[in-house]
Amino acid sequence: MELEELPGDASTLIYLAKADAFDLAFACVSTILVPPGVWQEAVHAGEALGYPDVPRIRQAEVEGWLRRVDLSADDQAAASAIASQHRLGIGESEVLALGRRASRALVDEGRAARVARALGIVAVSTLFLPLLGRRSGELDNEDAVRLLRQLAIVTGARAEVVFALEEELRKDAP
Repeated sequence: MELEELPGDASTLIYLAKADAFDLAFACVSTILVPPGVWQEAVHAGEALGYPDVPRIRQAEVEGWLRRVDLSADDQAAASAIASQHRLGIGESEVLALGRRASRALVDEGRAARVARALGIVAVSTLFLPLLGRRSGELDNEDAVRLLRQLAIVTGARAEVVFALEEELRKDAP
């Protein structure tokens, strides 16, 4: 199964940085696409506030695990419309505008996930990355569970959600 490039919101970048898990995430999606609004929120604003995880995000770009992308005029117009019609921040709106192509986007914020569904875009939570990696065959079950647990800690996932995802990983195990 070929890994896909997916746009990701600031929460995705922040969670992966906090979990120090960009390397494992790279086995789940080929590249995380980062539009300007997301970079501004996760990196520039994070640096201004002194957040210690920003260097991990910058290093992930150097490693090629994420790639900053500019929006086309059509994507900019779509992002603007999404932001105004659905009262979303610019980062989430840009991610959803880019997500229209792949019909999927890495989105963790609740309102953005609901808007994604309304637009016909599958909102993939960062917590689901281990399932993508396992189903693609790029992560073995041990690494997938390790990634899930790392992400569960930084996202504050409820135990029943983590148990359900671990059960899905066991179903996918050879």
